[in-house]
Amino acid sequence: MTSRERVMAACHHQTPDRVPCDTWFRDDVREKFMAWLGIETEEELNKFIGSDLRTIGCKWNNPEYDAKCNGILGDHVELTGGKFIFHEDGIFEDMWGVLQRNGKDGLYTEWVGGPFTEIEDVEELDDFNWPKMEYIESQESVNKRVQALRALGDYAIQGSVSNPYKQCWHMRGMENFLCDTLVNEELAIEMMQRLGKYYKEMGCRLVRAGVDIMRIVGDIATQNSLLFSLDVYRKVMKPVLQDMIQAFKAINPDLLIFFHSDGCLDMVMDELIDTGFDIINPIQPECMDVFAVKDKYGDKITMHGTVSIQELLPHGSVEDVHREVRKIIDYCGKGGGLIICPANLIQNDTPMENILALYEEVNGHPLR
Repeated sequence: MTSRERVMAACHHQTPDRVPCDTWFRDDVREKFMAWLGIETEEELNKFIGSDLRTIGCKWNNPEYDAKCNGILGDHVELTGGKFIFHEDGIFEDMWGVLQRNGKDGLYTEWVGGPFTEIEDVEELDDFNWPKMEYIESQESVNKRVQALRALGDYAIQGSVSNPYKQCWHMRGMENFLCDTLVNEELAIEMMQRLGKYYKEMGCRLVRAGVDIMRIVGDIATQNSLLFSLDVYRKVMKPVLQDMIQAFKAINPDLLIFFHSDGCLDMVMDELIDTGFDIINPIQPECMDVFAVKDKYGDKITMHGTVSIQELLPHGSVEDVHREVRKIIDYCGKGGGLIICPANLIQNDTPMENILALYEEVNGHPLR
């Protein structure tokens, strides 16, 4: 099977020649792993470990924002290398007016503020200089980048956009936005709808360009429960997510829809399926029983992830990794329905030998 055939078989609950796998590295960890292996490029690494998917997002070309940018973000955070408007005390601002700064260790960012932290009424949303839709990467450009990925080989290509909820809380503040969902529902819904239009259009351009899977990415849970009630999900979030999915499916009815949220999703799994999601990530083993999820939902979803980055990969032995990954593959991969990979970005406390063990077990033979 080609990688794309393998992924499609698994997602349609057919048995592939082996369980497909995906990658999820912090950039600095990927670079360290590549140096350890003696591999020079990310694509060489993907081929070496047998990754069956390639991921692409839609870019922004915002001349108004670019003209205000005065620096490039350093350190080893997720946003490293991006252009931002830098303020005092290391605070930097993005095109949405969201303020962040790097932590003292230079590995993670922390939220500082947003343009809507002090507003009270829906009308005040209009005071913000919203990015123009025309600043979204052109269809022609997206087409070319997807074609370039296709030229690498027959891989499953997944487009990726943000969950509007994630951008809502970044602009409003998490506490404020969660309160809005209860006492200022009109504002919460309006923000979801406005931001949803951007991500819907970005996703549609990726779907038109020919991606096989569309990811909607943004955490809605802690390790114990949702961040809000099911009623809030149904009223505030579900309609916007369904609108996005319907637009994507109108372009390609065979498109697979992927949802990412860390944390415990047990309470919302049925709702996610009803919303239209085919693939659920990451089925985080610290807070969800991956085997119970397979038993209950194995014929309804494809599980993506499942390998612990909190305990197994950083703290287990090489033998532990081989044993646990084999257990997951044998149980959760039965009859398809599994794309195995780390349950989020592999962190820099992870031994290189354990990363290699994960992908050796997936491939069924030593890789070096």
